[in-house]
Amino acid sequence: MKREFLPEITYMRGLCMLGVIGIHVGSYALLNPFVNLQLISVLEILSRFAVPAFFFLSAFGLFYHTSVYDPFSYKDFMKRRIQVVLYPYILWSLFYLLYTGGTAHNFGNLQPLPLAINLLFGNGMYHLYFMVILLWFYIMMPLWRSMVRFILKAPVLWLVILFVGQLLVDFVSSYRIGSWATQYLANEPVLKYLVDMRLNYWVIHYVWIFLCGAVVAERYNVVRTLMWRYRYGLATCAVLSALAMVGAYYYVMDVWHYTVLEAIYTVHQMSPMGVFYTAFGTLFALFLFQVMPLNNTMEAFWSQIGDTSYGIYLVHPFWLLIMTGIMTKFNLMYTVGNVITLYLMAVGLSYLATVALKQLPKKVRQYVLGN
Repeated sequence: MKREFLPEITYMRGLCMLGVIGIHVGSYALLNPFVNLQLISVLEILSRFAVPAFFFLSAFGLFYHTSVYDPFSYKDFMKRRIQVVLYPYILWSLFYLLYTGGTAHNFGNLQPLPLAINLLFGNGMYHLYFMVILLWFYIMMPLWRSMVRFILKAPVLWLVILFVGQLLVDFVSSYRIGSWATQYLANEPVLKYLVDMRLNYWVIHYVWIFLCGAVVAERYNVVRTLMWRYRYGLATCAVLSALAMVGAYYYVMDVWHYTVLEAIYTVHQMSPMGVFYTAFGTLFALFLFQVMPLNNTMEAFWSQIGDTSYGIYLVHPFWLLIMTGIMTKFNLMYTVGNVITLYLMAVGLSYLATVALKQLPKKVRQYVLGN
């Protein structure tokens, strides 16, 4: 049975896409030797929930339309996912490798072995690793469906247990495994590389948020009721988790004397406060889009950004490369004004590019945009 359309999910995709662009623009803002700490706290700290929230939304879409209690064909499922994700991933990886190779006058990354490594780990461009992890989630879909059926017997209990486990896994991966690999795998370069690249393909970093999205989809009417009933508690937790993120960011710089870059590498979505922020930030944003009244203009804005979010995700690094290249040519500093302008232009140009790509013939478009 076809289920009702949920505009809040579309709006959430748009919000997360804006957050992802913020993170990537923040990387350029760090090039300013007099970087604005408040701006970075928005672009690189408060935007951090956007990446794991996309896994929440991906799982939500899959389980909302195909419940764990519905018939499931793994073959048909993978055929569709290959079309939607794998083909665009390969095409855009090749595009970025060709572009960066052309600008650097070096196409070594297109040789068979480097190309295979780039495709396996999403190294074609800094944003493509997400698609690698997503593909691994898809490949393991029978496992997730079994887990969701089990979790639904006692969803609150098992989600809490999994959440605690996620905290431990992410803490070890973020702050321990790197040093262990350096110490014990120094003479095993292949194994060390596999460990060093863990953020690019280990689904275990995002299992909780993915399964949470699946459970919320399976029990969405109940979840909506609970979010409304406990809306003040949810809002309080979301605000406190955001304050914990920003507070930790300033703390490590002020007390531990970290640089801004070191602070960002410490306070991220897989840090303990980051896992809390991801959970409460995602649920609270979803709640706000459920209940917040939107006028026609705002509804059209969020709908358009949400509907084109996949294309914007794929194309926005290209525009950032173009615009930052222009800034370098004209010696423009990454001031607050220039960074905000860069952000707005990246969003606008990526949106227009996506609209243009949607006009391609379907047989071409399905490889470029997956549909």
